[in-house]
Amino acid sequence: MKYILFALTLTTTISLSSQISFVDKTNFAGLGGSHLNNGLALGDYDGDGREDLYVSALNGGPNRLYRNLGNFLFEEVSVQAGVNYAGTSKVSSWADIDNDGDADLYVGNRDEADLLYINQGDGTFREEGASRGIYNLFAASSVLFSDINRDGWLDLYIGNVNNPNVLYINNGGGYFTDHTQASGAGDQAVAMGSVFFDFDLDGDDDLYLTHDAQVPYILFENMGDMTFTNISADANVNYAGFGMGADVGDFNLDGHMDIYITNLYDNVLYQNMGDGTFENVGEAFGVNDPGMGWGNVWGDFDNDRLPDIYVVNDYYFSPYENVLYRNTGAGFEIASAGDPCESPYAGYATVATDLNDDGLLDLLVANNGAPGVQLFQNTTSDPKHYISFYLEGVESNRDALGAKLEVYTAAGIQYDQVIGNSGWAADNGRWIHFGLADQQMVEKVIIRWPSGAVQQIDGLDVDQKYRIREGEGVISAVKEINNPIKSCQMIARDDELTLSFPTINEIKSLTISDMSGRNIPATYTRSEEEVNVALPSLPSGIYQVMVVQEDELCVQILASGWNKIISMSFLKIRSAKIIF
Repeated sequence: MKYILFALTLTTTISLSSQISFVDKTNFAGLGGSHLNNGLALGDYDGDGREDLYVSALNGGPNRLYRNLGNFLFEEVSVQAGVNYAGTSKVSSWADIDNDGDADLYVGNRDEADLLYINQGDGTFREEGASRGIYNLFAASSVLFSDINRDGWLDLYIGNVNNPNVLYINNGGGYFTDHTQASGAGDQAVAMGSVFFDFDLDGDDDLYLTHDAQVPYILFENMGDMTFTNISADANVNYAGFGMGADVGDFNLDGHMDIYITNLYDNVLYQNMGDGTFENVGEAFGVNDPGMGWGNVWGDFDNDRLPDIYVVNDYYFSPYENVLYRNTGAGFEIASAGDPCESPYAGYATVATDLNDDGLLDLLVANNGAPGVQLFQNTTSDPKHYISFYLEGVESNRDALGAKLEVYTAAGIQYDQVIGNSGWAADNGRWIHFGLADQQMVEKVIIRWPSGAVQQIDGLDVDQKYRIREGEGVISAVKEINNPIKSCQMIARDDELTLSFPTINEIKSLTISDMSGRNIPATYTRSEEEVNVALPSLPSGIYQVMVVQEDELCVQILASGWNKIISMSFLKIRSAKIIF
């Protein structure tokens, strides 16, 4: 059969991987709890470069927004931000619907109208759904953003349970019109996990829907004229099971996105054959976990160039723990046995992202009840190289949803697409991560933007996270380096704060802010070995001090009450040239 080519073509080109391992950082992070959590959404709502976390909860939750402070620390800011809805929400998604540079938030509810929170740019949100043309009263189970007509504005698809799904077209500026009937993408079954992705590489996003209750799943092909055609039977993806979540990834590095689906009972892996059809290879490759599957996410957790699969189960419904399938190049093997990420609880959504900028993908899991939201730090030993990208559209939508990346190294080409929500009730954020195995240089990266523009950037260093703007190129790059400063003392006396380093170079900038992002006026002087900061009287709380020196070493410090250092990060900030 055709899918056997996966083993034949990859086993000779992929190096052996390290043992994947995680540690539970839930309590340290300030997450946990006993809420009936369901959905997770990653998005940088405050523009500080770190992806924050929104949690959708059932039965009065309430929903919660956690601001990411860095290094696995989170602060709940739901009330201050105005997004602490206390009904029943299954799903949420971040999207810059008005292209103003900050992330707005859509929340799908079960018993009341959905909510569209517009980011005010000051750490707060205002609900404006009805005034912007969106009013969904049905029980939303999936919320998907995509620029289906590639006009530079993100459109919205809502999957509802036993009620009509809805497609809203963004007319510009974040104002919407119902386009469901004209689009042909309507559906009235038991909607579950869904995902927009370009399965046929024709430049526009197609739509895959799963269903509960053994209703056949649907693949809607985007025809490029704001209409969709159901091609499920011809594409061989009309599985009829008890579907829950769907995510896409290129597990065999052929440039075609494959689909992994969680079900009650056996899960499905659809291999994209590149000819408009798929084959179910889940059993053949040993990834057909039979538990009560909900969330799933693709990610290269050991940086060996091969995307792995993490699956979340409701252990209380069926006695199957969560499972991590490691991609070996010849198939998959279970890599989670005995690891904390097995997590035998009532798991639902899951997302994967690098929370501490060490080049390893960490995991977050939403549980229905204790231990609430779990955070698993990736501690894989002897990790390989990596490279990560955050894309910013200009002619394309600001979030660059629908963009495609090709990463070229001496080992071959790797592919990925920027997508919105996927899995079960999960928004995995906008960072795109590639493991590079032993490759020490990226020869070039090609980005195919939704606008149709094609951009090539040559000669990128590995082990860095790059932000790239459409038509401009690299606008910043951040790399974690070994700590050149062995210690730091932080002493507060009256209105003076002293930061003492063994050595200190010329300072480019020093900024202090509280956890709302408010800058605090301060002046400083420096001597040969220390920095003295004059401060106003400050209440007890957590503050961030950012020092950038002339050699571009960035020292980021989180301190509590000016008498305890919570964490320090030492980052090398490289100002890259603009590449047109």
